[in-house]
Amino acid sequence: MDHSYLDTLHLWLQSNIIWVGPVIALVACLESLAVVGIVLPGVAMLFALGAIAGAAELSIFPILAWAFAGAVIGDGLSFLLGYHYHENLRRVWPFKSHPQWIARGDGFFEQYGVLSVVIGRFVGPIRPIIPAVAGMMNMRPVYFFPVNFLSAVGWAPVYLLPGYFTGAALQVHDQIPDQLIKIFVTVIAVSVLLPVIAHYLGKLLRLSLSFYLILSLVLCIFIISSNVAGYFDLLNRLFFVWLAPLYQPWVVKAMEWLTLMGSIPFLAILIIGAWLWQYRFEKTLQIMPVIAGSVFMAVSVWGIKYLVDSSRPVMAMSLDPYSFPSGHTTATTFVVTWIVGTLAIHKPLKWQWIISSLGLFTMFMEGLSRLFLHVHWIGDVIAGISIGLFWALTTILWQKMKENA
Repeated sequence: MDHSYLDTLHLWLQSNIIWVGPVIALVACLESLAVVGIVLPGVAMLFALGAIAGAAELSIFPILAWAFAGAVIGDGLSFLLGYHYHENLRRVWPFKSHPQWIARGDGFFEQYGVLSVVIGRFVGPIRPIIPAVAGMMNMRPVYFFPVNFLSAVGWAPVYLLPGYFTGAALQVHDQIPDQLIKIFVTVIAVSVLLPVIAHYLGKLLRLSLSFYLILSLVLCIFIISSNVAGYFDLLNRLFFVWLAPLYQPWVVKAMEWLTLMGSIPFLAILIIGAWLWQYRFEKTLQIMPVIAGSVFMAVSVWGIKYLVDSSRPVMAMSLDPYSFPSGHTTATTFVVTWIVGTLAIHKPLKWQWIISSLGLFTMFMEGLSRLFLHVHWIGDVIAGISIGLFWALTTILWQKMKENA
């Protein structure tokens, strides 16, 4: 297929940069529409548009808002199409000529239910079909549209940020320090390898969830005690000095966005999305341990902050004066670990590995953002991960006990 029109569009947008946002919304909408999304090279176009925005140093938030709006509208229209025509959609061109499109969506929707609307956003072959199939299956709009809204919040960054950061990096390619490359390679390697090691080690030694819970508690006590005793002081300062060359405007800008993963609104969206999924399968009571775990986690973090009374590397007027542990990292680890445990259970090993790796990458990037912004020491981040892991495992174990009661 001839895609020369993409080059023409690229050149035009470079001269008319103000139209990048609306064009992103249009492409996101078309990429989400039934049939259109199958033939449109939406991923490549969104990557290119994100790169244009990054190279032009456009603010990332309006760009993400345009992508979000387009995705919501596109999936909404596809859903209404299936909801209006129901089974008659199978007899309409081009579905009549390609019955495998809907058949593939049928199987996926039957397997995952309302969660398929979320997963389907990120799976290329079925992405444009799932909303229409959901409508055909008489999924209630009161379920679909909130899930459509929430999943688009996560979809926009996933599809746009790689291009945006690539475009921004190309503008400053000669300013990329070696430390940054080493850090990202290490984070990716650990995120990919750790779930595999944990799986086979747990299988070999027959380790239970209770064992990991006790291990995480011991780790928390050890890290907190070490910090109080001053054993982290040298490591904190050495790592702070090592990161100093990375404190550049474009890096800070990227990390300011990444640190929002640990903000209350973002994490609340993730928890609400999980609640909707639980509600779909009539497990609303299972969200109560999550709420209780969140409260206990917050209380423990603030209690430790107050008792340890550790100062931040660089104090900002908008932040509290307590550095240890990192509240952002703790909250992100808690929410992501719980969601990973919820999604990965009873899934094939391949999916467990993918979900766990994505979860670890998210947690590590949140922690790194706090280090890059000089608002936490590395000991604060390590403590945040251990505390968040302990409360997440406690919550998961609590849920299992309620299910078995």
